[in-house]
Amino acid sequence: MQFLIHYLIGLVLGFILEFIYRSVESKRFIKPLFINLQMYGFSTAFLYFLSLFNLPIYFLILFILIFTTGIEFVIGYIYLKYNNIMLWDYSREYLNYKGLICLKFSIAWVILSLIYYYFIMPIFL
Repeated sequence: MQFLIHYLIGLVLGFILEFIYRSVESKRFIKPLFINLQMYGFSTAFLYFLSLFNLPIYFLILFILIFTTGIEFVIGYIYLKYNNIMLWDYSREYLNYKGLICLKFSIAWVILSLIYYYFIMPIFL
């Protein structure tokens, strides 16, 4: 049940973050696609899973980095391959791979995940 709760929290928080970020960047309202929100839901559920193991911070950061970057790549790649639509384009970002992942956003996902893990998740546990 906790997995589902954190998944749903991730969807809501992801919608808010994505809506604000994309709207500010494009200077008009942009509603995120549900497929984009999946990575937030899966990531917050994964953070709950990690909390069960009480890992040292360096392992926590490593697992968060691998999972969040991996889920972003998988969702972006599948959508590009099967729908021929690029959900986001990081091709202009430093150290990007196929425009689907990049260092800047991988670091952002780690920071946002740690904020969720230490400050938001304990409220719901």
